[in-house]
Amino acid sequence: MEIQCRPMEVSDYGVVECVHWQSADQVRQYIEKQGIASTLAFDRSRCVGQLYLKAYDPHFVEPRGWTGERPWADFHVAEPLGLDGRFLTLGCYHVGRNPDGSQDSSFYGRGIGTGLLSAVVNWWQTSQDIDGLLAWGLVVGSKPLLEWAGQMTHRVYKRFGFREIKCLRDLRFDHELAEMDTSEAEEHPAMLRVMLLTRK
Repeated sequence: MEIQCRPMEVSDYGVVECVHWQSADQVRQYIEKQGIASTLAFDRSRCVGQLYLKAYDPHFVEPRGWTGERPWADFHVAEPLGLDGRFLTLGCYHVGRNPDGSQDSSFYGRGIGTGLLSAVVNWWQTSQDIDGLLAWGLVVGSKPLLEWAGQMTHRVYKRFGFREIKCLRDLRFDHELAEMDTSEAEEHPAMLRVMLLTRK
């Protein structure tokens, strides 16, 4: 399998999986507002992955915790992060999803998520309008957690130059983890790290 990645285009709406997109016009608005809506991964002509992106609002706070209903994984912490500038948050990594919403788990663990991350970092490096990228870094060792959350571990982000700026243990989604085997996690599975990549 040879993965090729590119930014999502408006014409991709309805052709690739669009779980978090309401319309082609919404995709267009995101592209116009932030320069990119999401990044797509292809194996030949088949879309096998998508990484959603959203402009970070430095004034937004969400006391409900990380498992709020916003699909782009805004930083649901009880206080702003105190960042100045324009940042994009890396939201859900969807791997193996089909346009009809079904999912093919055979694509897990084949480097698609890492390829999406690499493509976004490369895109950002050529962008003069975005000051940095933000991401949630999960704990290491729990494959079920990574697949459920659609995020990377903090170690993967560090390999791409991200640094940790905040660590918190969000116990408000413990009920989500109750039915999941997280016994191999190196830390409590609700430990979350805010990872930041900047040019400095």
